[in-house]
Amino acid sequence: MVIFKGRMNFNETKRLLSLCRYENDLYLDGYELVAGVDEVGRGSLAGPLVAAAVIMQNKKMMIEDIDDSKKLNEVKRKHIFKKIVKNCLCWSVAKIPPGEIDRLSITKANIIVFKKAVSSLRVKPDIVLADFVNGDLGEGYLPVVRGDQLSISIAAASIIAKVIRDKIMLKLSKYYPEYGLESNKGYGTRQHLRSLEKYGPSVIHRASFRGVLS
Repeated sequence: MVIFKGRMNFNETKRLLSLCRYENDLYLDGYELVAGVDEVGRGSLAGPLVAAAVIMQNKKMMIEDIDDSKKLNEVKRKHIFKKIVKNCLCWSVAKIPPGEIDRLSITKANIIVFKKAVSSLRVKPDIVLADFVNGDLGEGYLPVVRGDQLSISIAAASIIAKVIRDKIMLKLSKYYPEYGLESNKGYGTRQHLRSLEKYGPSVIHRASFRGVLS
């Protein structure tokens, strides 16, 4: 069972305890090592699909302000990222490049990158809470619809994946400055779509995605 230590205001403590409910139920069912896995970049027009897996420690799960990465600004994400990697039991990241996404389909790539991230953990989990993907993840996975908003382990994975992928996209922006990747992170913003019309797609773009090819 998740143990709370430290000082937080009542509302934040209540929110975090609610976010731990999947983990608590699994601990009570006898599972000791519960992993969370989530991906970032599924809807992006460029760059890799990145997934992170993390096993939180039940005595150190209650990290203040931890949430779905999409609800956090960049500064807060980076701050919480440091707390997660410091306090978790272990974490890992896996990537699928654009060409493989085109070859496999985004759904198959999503399943593969989830499994790669989990298999890369230095400790094997007893069960994996996975943000829902429309496909069969197989035995040992418990899909959770909107998992990054309902499970603290999946939320932690979403933050790790987002911070790591943003770093990748920032690096790619130096090689492909015409697409504004440092700000849009590869997603289909108006500016990015205009750049695609003007310059055409690059090797880091997903040719199978609508909006990439004119």
